[in-house]
Amino acid sequence: MTRERFRHRSARVCRFVALLCSILAIAGFTAAETQGKLNPDTTVVPSLLADTTAIASDKPFTVGIRLKLEKGWHIYWRFSGDSGLPPDVKWELPAGFIAGPIQWPIPSVLKEDPDLVGYVYYDEVMLLAQVTPPAALPNGEITLGAEVSWQVCNSETCAPPASGKVELTLPTGAQAPSANMDLFAAWRAKLPQGDAPFKTAWDRSKKDAFSLHLTGVQPAERLSFFPIPPTGAKPGHPKITGPDATGGATIEVPIENGGAPNLDWQGVIASGEGANQHGWLVSSAGAAQSTPQAATQAGSPVGNASSGPASPFTIPLPQADVQRSLGGVLLLAFLGGLILNIMPCVLPVISLKIFGFVQQAGESPGRVFRLGLSFVAGVFAFFLGVAIVVASLKAGGRDFNWSWQFQNAYVFAGMIALVFVFSLSLLGVFEVALSSAATTTLSTLSSKEGYAGAFLHGLFTTLLGTSCTAPFLSASLGYATTQPPSGILAIFMAIAAGMSLPYFLLTAHPAWMRYLPKPGLWMERAKQIMGFAILAVAVWLLGIFAQSRPESSAGLLHFLLALAFACWLFGVIRNRWAGLALAVLVAGGAYLLLLKDALAAAETSPQVAGSVEDNGVVWQPFSADRLESSVKKGQPVFIDFTAEWCINCKHYEGTVLKTDAVREAMRKKNVLALRADWTRQSPELTEWIHRFGRKGVPVYVLYRPGDAHPIVFDSLDKQDLLDQLAKIKS
Repeated sequence: MTRERFRHRSARVCRFVALLCSILAIAGFTAAETQGKLNPDTTVVPSLLADTTAIASDKPFTVGIRLKLEKGWHIYWRFSGDSGLPPDVKWELPAGFIAGPIQWPIPSVLKEDPDLVGYVYYDEVMLLAQVTPPAALPNGEITLGAEVSWQVCNSETCAPPASGKVELTLPTGAQAPSANMDLFAAWRAKLPQGDAPFKTAWDRSKKDAFSLHLTGVQPAERLSFFPIPPTGAKPGHPKITGPDATGGATIEVPIENGGAPNLDWQGVIASGEGANQHGWLVSSAGAAQSTPQAATQAGSPVGNASSGPASPFTIPLPQADVQRSLGGVLLLAFLGGLILNIMPCVLPVISLKIFGFVQQAGESPGRVFRLGLSFVAGVFAFFLGVAIVVASLKAGGRDFNWSWQFQNAYVFAGMIALVFVFSLSLLGVFEVALSSAATTTLSTLSSKEGYAGAFLHGLFTTLLGTSCTAPFLSASLGYATTQPPSGILAIFMAIAAGMSLPYFLLTAHPAWMRYLPKPGLWMERAKQIMGFAILAVAVWLLGIFAQSRPESSAGLLHFLLALAFACWLFGVIRNRWAGLALAVLVAGGAYLLLLKDALAAAETSPQVAGSVEDNGVVWQPFSADRLESSVKKGQPVFIDFTAEWCINCKHYEGTVLKTDAVREAMRKKNVLALRADWTRQSPELTEWIHRFGRKGVPVYVLYRPGDAHPIVFDSLDKQDLLDQLAKIKS
């Protein structure tokens, strides 16, 4: 193939990739903008009801989201099972109103396929929630609303996820039972109770399963178990043995995704079927325990605390941002992607791209533009892959975390090794000439701008950028996971478009490159300097690894030494394939001998956190018990969700949290300072980050006594934080 034909064919490939990315972006934006406006699915009719005819100041009452289904269709429970999406409720309440957790009636088991199990409702379901009004109410009428999304299926197909808005308008005044009393009573009877009539004992000694041993069960009872997994865990199909003649029964639940039996599992044990079915919520944190469901159903129709047990304390969560539109989120995602380019974790790699622009300055504008499109295609490909993963996880009832690769010891060590090898190539350790006409080095792929190299450079730059959650990006990522696949795709394509914009503009207008330095002998030294910059990134990542996994850092250091030797062998052996084979042999042997066991230990060893005193402010490790206890007694609480690999976190820590003014304000207001270290994977912290509507760090949360909802920050401004602390009543 001649050089000219190769250039033409490469140009066609680049045009195709660029066209494909453009089509995906446009389709994602269009689908996302129309999603929520169109709801062709008429199999579900939602409505919002209340058990009271009026709203009284500071008097809780119960509302119900009723979903009526066409015959033959079903909708999913809070944990859907092997497929399907559970309903999701985003409240749109007036200021000062607080909605409690959704109370889920006992579902049915769907077994249309022997290999698939689902937990569903047929015909209709009503999801209950307790609403507490503020102490002061205006005269007149008050409108309560919610945006409800769902997915329905029948025996043959599943409809696309759909949504609808429900509203209810009630006057203010003295509460009285509504005409829906019988309906609410019927659905309260289907809620799981708190105290089971039998005893439960949990067995979590196995790595890939847990068991519940029941005693005191009636021998003739027909039992069912509906698991409620913690975040990140995937239960298999429960197996129930018994009850036997002595009243004993065993429920065994396999865990499909690598095990997690020591997390806090919950589930509903049900007895009977149909109208005679009763259920009890059980938790591995203890025996059967009280829940908001059990407490509410025992009270009066309008939630009068005097007629039943008081509801347990619930930690307030942020109020839903009812003003947030998909178009606004797309703009935030675009800006977040644009800002990623100036994050410290990306800058060393971007300098290589600028270096590539300098090399291209004397080439034809057409080639410069095609190379730029290849780089942009790499960025889009990365985010497209992430979007597909997120949509797949959501379809399977699971979730994702931004920066997860920094929490997994194997992936993190692989990233460090990749960056290390990249720096060695720029320093010339294995730059070997194969002939007088060509060279084959990693630096050729990354900075001498072949089309494949530009594409890989875009992937690599974006991969390193995931250690930073730029301003606007965390909220956009949290919102993305609430959307159907079209919305997820649109948001991630918006991030990719923002990150790609500077490179696209620079390569689309090659005349601008005249402002860059002219190529010359200085470029070899510049490349070596950039090699040291990339090596500094590897050292920084290695320091984080050593701090978070000290038991494995020595093994990784020894492996990197062997890896450097392997790269040197590849560089000095003239026969390319012999050098590659020997280098792979050395690197593979070093991994097996020096690193494999160390990484296994890093994944299984617990992360230990203790209190840290910072000039009068004692930062305690985050725990739900500390948070609940302090909020309940009226003490202000500030939570710092952080990680060692998060550069933004360290920036805000040094410029805001460690300043004398902020320390003094926190001491003066008696603020409980909690530090949630997310450096290593923690299902508990992950769940809390998700509760605050975020998917990565940094996240900062301030609880102030008297506020109905906490304040959530994605970034910190010193004066803004001081102003918020000053509003705390002493």
